[in-house]
Amino acid sequence: MNDKFPIDFRQESGTALDNEILEKIIHESPVPKSPDEKLNHLLSYLHSLQEYEGADIEYPNNEDRQTLAKRLYFKNYNEMTFYLFTLAKLEFIEGIDGSSKDGKNLTDIHLTYNGLARVIELIESGDHSNRCFVAMSFSKELNDTRSTIKEAINEAGFQSILIDEIYYNSDITINDAIVSEIKKCKFLVADFTQHKHGVYFESGLALGLKRPVIYMCDASDFSNTHFDTNHYPHIIYDNTDELKNKLKTKIEAWIK
Repeated sequence: MNDKFPIDFRQESGTALDNEILEKIIHESPVPKSPDEKLNHLLSYLHSLQEYEGADIEYPNNEDRQTLAKRLYFKNYNEMTFYLFTLAKLEFIEGIDGSSKDGKNLTDIHLTYNGLARVIELIESGDHSNRCFVAMSFSKELNDTRSTIKEAINEAGFQSILIDEIYYNSDITINDAIVSEIKKCKFLVADFTQHKHGVYFESGLALGLKRPVIYMCDASDFSNTHFDTNHYPHIIYDNTDELKNKLKTKIEAWIK
């Protein structure tokens, strides 16, 4: 098991995950599937390795590459190499072709200006951002819930975005701001407690934009959720401690 699934990830009973639960997590996890997604994921990974813009990247040696290919969701090293050379053909990266009879290889890799611009584009589109949009009731009764959700998101390594906490110029409507922020976010947390219409709209918009959505609701209010959403797996919680533990664990296991 790699670092995507924390060692202390347990079921509520305290027992270790069984195969059924683990397979469910893997099946639900959003992973790169299309050629574009795989290409963008590899480019973002290379960008994360550079010490500064334009620096040569210390690409893993041959002993590490098969493991790396699996970790980056490629079927094998050859598939990863295909996408690496594709990045070079698209002029997103440059390197020295070190291919031999033993296989294709690219060394002395660095991102080009076009590659850096593409990474920025991906970040702004939300696919590789560290931002999480929170859709929930803004009632004062849920202030503790709001604080706990923010803590869980932040401790999982992401920035929580709540629309009422962000200042906007007067020429930007709240609806435009919501759409813009959801587009920039990597995923969305939707708490349906009190069943505000805006939460249903925002989670539906995120789903339409192919953003992962984490559904949540207070246990005392879950029976009132709408049939259009309540068939999705929800985090059901009785208190803020349970909420924080379940949400943080879900993010760490589900969001790549």
